[in-house]
Amino acid sequence: MTWSLNPQGLILYFYSLVLLPATCLAYVATRDNCCILDERFGSYCPTTCGIADFLSTYQTGVDNDLRSLEDHFAGIENKTAEAKELIKSIQVTYNPNEPPKPNRIVSATKESKKMMEEIIKYEALVGSHESNIRFLQEIYNSNNQKINNLKQKVAQLEAKCQEPCRDTVQIHDTTGKDCQDIANKGAKESGLYFIKPLKANQQFLVYCEIDGSGNGWTVLQKRLDGSLDFKKNWIQYKEGFGHLSPTGNTEFWLGNEKIHLISTQSVIPYALRIQLEDWDGRTSTADYAMFKVGPEADK
Repeated sequence: MTWSLNPQGLILYFYSLVLLPATCLAYVATRDNCCILDERFGSYCPTTCGIADFLSTYQTGVDNDLRSLEDHFAGIENKTAEAKELIKSIQVTYNPNEPPKPNRIVSATKESKKMMEEIIKYEALVGSHESNIRFLQEIYNSNNQKINNLKQKVAQLEAKCQEPCRDTVQIHDTTGKDCQDIANKGAKESGLYFIKPLKANQQFLVYCEIDGSGNGWTVLQKRLDGSLDFKKNWIQYKEGFGHLSPTGNTEFWLGNEKIHLISTQSVIPYALRIQLEDWDGRTSTADYAMFKVGPEADK
């Protein structure tokens, strides 16, 4: 939807009803707001210190697992020593020159069976721990590689953070009291411009739609896809809300006070144009020869 005002040369344009804040400030990146993107961080963006904390925490977990495995191996060594002592005991007890005694044979058989069961159990345990050790070693190597990669990224980001970020939003240099005044000064490209109506205390940002005939329309509102909630209170409608963009593809309301300053600064009335488009791409336009928004005191 599009609205526009035209005072025989002074034209105000309401194109679809969309607004962007009038403040466009360059963002200066610092060392604290550099973002390391990694799937392990989820949707969060850690600082350099945050990365160090993450790596320190993860490294501690790996160290704990390695210590646990060392304890298991110590237990296996103890059991192995016990098994050796048991074998020695059996060897000492058994005398091939002595006639066999049934009770001694049964006892030795039980002890041997128990020892074999223990050996089989610990062999399986050793095999399992060896597999875990290989897996942890792979994780350890992978983490070391990730740490090195993160260090490189940190170094790159630190280098980038030494320079201020450039403002990528293009704002044209030409200024005027409205978009028609800007077009009269030779501007031919639609986009973001600063205007300062006659009674305004300071300039503010608007989106100007400049057509091939030299008409400069000041876009007061833009609505495209319902992405912006227009259920606002009086203060928000007075000051304006939404976001302006150089391409004119965002939703906004310029603000009652700004529209009042624009539409009442000339004795020549402004023309208002409203443009509508349905879901099938069909458009219709309504033009009004006189348009003016009164002061807040008249509400």
